[in-house]
Amino acid sequence: MRLTTIGITRDRTAAARLDKQHLTLLPHPDVGALLASGMDWAQRAAAHTGDQLPLHAATTTAPLLTPGRLMQMGPNYRTCSKELNQQHPPKPSLTIVRPHTTAGAQAIVPLPVSPDQGMVWGVELGVVVSRHAHRIPTATALGHVAGYVVVNHLRTTGSTVPVSESRSGPRTRPARSVLLIGPTLVTTDNVPLGGRGLTLTARLDGRLLQKANTSELHFDVATLVAHASTLTTLLPGDLITTGTPGGTLDHPLEPGQNLHVAIKGLGDITTGLTAAETEARR
Repeated sequence: MRLTTIGITRDRTAAARLDKQHLTLLPHPDVGALLASGMDWAQRAAAHTGDQLPLHAATTTAPLLTPGRLMQMGPNYRTCSKELNQQHPPKPSLTIVRPHTTAGAQAIVPLPVSPDQGMVWGVELGVVVSRHAHRIPTATALGHVAGYVVVNHLRTTGSTVPVSESRSGPRTRPARSVLLIGPTLVTTDNVPLGGRGLTLTARLDGRLLQKANTSELHFDVATLVAHASTLTTLLPGDLITTGTPGGTLDHPLEPGQNLHVAIKGLGDITTGLTAAETEARR
């Protein structure tokens, strides 16, 4: 099953199921609200027969969901560790953060005003939690996964983000951390076990900078979910990112550029970059 969040009006969004010929609207404002609505969310979403819209109405400017918490994995691909001149740690290095801004798969992001602030970025497999989990074993961890998403987490180097500054929207303010997520949540029954064997790519202005496969992850999805559950009690809609491959570190972002990240079978995120002062005049 593929789930997305679409804009109905300027101020209203809705979760929707992508069927072969149409979208079926679900009685929730976004996919995150659907996940939080009860443990039987998947059965209800699959069986729902609500209003329908044509597939071309599936604009993905609205955030797919706004995770309560983002658990961000450090280097988890050999190419990234080599680029950073680091060794793989003996256990996952997860950091719990709250993104400054959450945006959809088609967003415009103003870059920071300060010219000495760079932004790190890259394609990642995102793992969305389906239900409460605390200190679960690796053997059962995949049973707590709702599905997988494409993620591109843009963040300013050397900055921290106060939780109180969190915002959401398809067009963002100049931000130190922008979590781009989407375009669909693909449930686990439509993805290889543990999200393995998926090809990731990232392009800057059409130039291929990253290409990897999730089978190359040093710590796999089950290991990351189990470890995250030892740090905090996982809740429906929490997001775990699995790390980005190497290839983008030496490519600073500039206004006017276009980012395109994709995971085969899950979808792609296209992001336009603007100067912060352009956004300020709006």
